[in-house]
Amino acid sequence: MNEITTNPEYENLLSLVQQLETELADLVFDRDKLLYHVCPKLQTEYMLSIGKLEYAVFEYQCKILRAKRKIDIIQSYLNREQPYDITEIEKQLDKEYHEYTEKLLEKQKEIESARFKNSNYGKPLTEEESTELKKLYTLIVKKLHPDINPNTTEEQHAQFIDAVNAYKNANLSELRVIYLLLDKISVTETENTMDKIVSRKEILLNEKEYMLNVIKNIKDTFPYNIKNLLQNENERKHKIDELSNQLTECQEQYNNIEARLKDMIK
Repeated sequence: MNEITTNPEYENLLSLVQQLETELADLVFDRDKLLYHVCPKLQTEYMLSIGKLEYAVFEYQCKILRAKRKIDIIQSYLNREQPYDITEIEKQLDKEYHEYTEKLLEKQKEIESARFKNSNYGKPLTEEESTELKKLYTLIVKKLHPDINPNTTEEQHAQFIDAVNAYKNANLSELRVIYLLLDKISVTETENTMDKIVSRKEILLNEKEYMLNVIKNIKDTFPYNIKNLLQNENERKHKIDELSNQLTECQEQYNNIEARLKDMIK
């Protein structure tokens, strides 16, 4: 047996590393549960109740602004006793309110699909990070690709799919975690040295901190941050009633403006 395995300091360090591996695996599970189960359910509840009402209110607010502007333009022509072309006015309004139209589309997309990616995803990589990304992905492929390792388990196959997606998104942090979970240390690995164990401990601590931050970010942002609102029946009802009243007011205001427009055009 390798003498280093009988060293108490080494044994304690190795035990700590194995504990960190377990903790990291648990955090990955917690993150995935939030991303793929808890948050989608929360977003669906939001879309079916609060989200649609918020979108409807915003849509009417945009229509009201556009209609008011249309009145101002027509009135300016009338004040000058000049003829006007409604088609040309609509084109002008399309240009002026292009930003609002884009915001409406963006709001609609927010309702239709959850934005779950970490703020770090998609950031440009440095040349060094790009090299590491390629190296890690190559190593993971060697260990998990079904053509190279036909006896991989379902769990390993799922890890490979995650690695592929991470590589597509240039998500270096995700690939690091996947590789760390694959490269677990065993007391039978005689090539392990104290320096290697210490280095791995530091890496695992950093990845654990990263994963904790990811989970915190998920819980601090939509849709998880509206969990209490959705689960509290009184608060949800109050919010729905508030938005419903606001929508009614917007509809009435818009109808009045449209009626004024018709009279003006006549």
